[in-house]
Amino acid sequence: MEVKCELITPIFIGCGEEYSQLDYFIEDGLAHIIDLEKAVSDLDDLEKVDYISGLIVSNIDNNRLNLTAKDILESVGLNPYDYVIRKIESEIFSNKKTRVKKFINQNNTYYIPGSSIKGAIRTAYIFNYYDKNLPELLKILDDRNIKLHDKGKELEKNAISKDIPKDFFKYLKISDSLNLEGEFKFIHTKRWNYRKKKFDVPINMEGMTKGTFSINIKIEDEFFKNINKRLKTNYNPKDDEKKFDILKNLCNNFSKTVVEFELKKNNPVYVEKSYEKLLADINKDDAIYLNLGFGGGFLNKTVYPLLWKNDENHLYFRKIKSLFIALSGGNKNLKNAWLKANSYLDFPTTKTVYVKNNSAIAPLGWIKMTLVE
Repeated sequence: MEVKCELITPIFIGCGEEYSQLDYFIEDGLAHIIDLEKAVSDLDDLEKVDYISGLIVSNIDNNRLNLTAKDILESVGLNPYDYVIRKIESEIFSNKKTRVKKFINQNNTYYIPGSSIKGAIRTAYIFNYYDKNLPELLKILDDRNIKLHDKGKELEKNAISKDIPKDFFKYLKISDSLNLEGEFKFIHTKRWNYRKKKFDVPINMEGMTKGTFSINIKIEDEFFKNINKRLKTNYNPKDDEKKFDILKNLCNNFSKTVVEFELKKNNPVYVEKSYEKLLADINKDDAIYLNLGFGGGFLNKTVYPLLWKNDENHLYFRKIKSLFIALSGGNKNLKNAWLKANSYLDFPTTKTVYVKNNSAIAPLGWIKMTLVE
């Protein structure tokens, strides 16, 4: 089946790399990406190469380079515009000489990995499994024979299969999307601190801010047979529309809970409105809504909102609090945050949001998926 995906909020899927000040400069609202390696090879002058090396070293202050790629190339008589390989709109101020997290790409072409969407659907399924089998979740959390750092893996195995070859998600196949139609920008994000009601850590990234892309999803019958066995359902879809509806029910039950949880917290005004609209859209039940990309681990993003949903009287909160305190290890800030938590809404203490013109605009990574007929 062909599925169209539309961005609701800006999305960032990282590749683990960053643009340093040696890779770009910003001018007239555009980030100019430079091929510095080619520029250096074109010098054919060892003295100038050594001069560049010395210039970089002498302009590092507190591990921060106070030069841009343009400054460096002009210092040795090269025209920086001759080495621009790509331009991208930038919402980062031109005087911000900072590192920017790279969006995943292949040969300088952006794409959305099918594995990211499949992983989000997998997470939604696990949420649904323990929503119906909460005692199993609590038993695993309590089991002292399972190492703390293995709790998440054990929960996943228990919901799917302890035998990797029997992982039925192999029957769900999702293509990468190489046909991204939309806008990419250097964007500014910050960590909103719920307790302090202010921003903490700024993070700059290369994000897709709006647009669409298409993916192909193939679901084999064995996938639904396993879903039926584990969720005690009787799905027997005969066409793509019914298959899509099953995925929609799984994903939206999870996404709805996540958004309802976020709406209980103290969000900046525009972020709050973004979540309110998102919840209203999910309730229309006319598409799949998923959150992709940046931030959060399995326990944080899945088990935590699930317990909140099923624990109106806070009977299990102390259990999950103790687990996260133990998992915090040497991270004093994280440990202290948990020690101060008295309810589910006290954690997490921060959230990364998209910021424009010094205003928090929206959460990151929400997409809408519709079946192409």
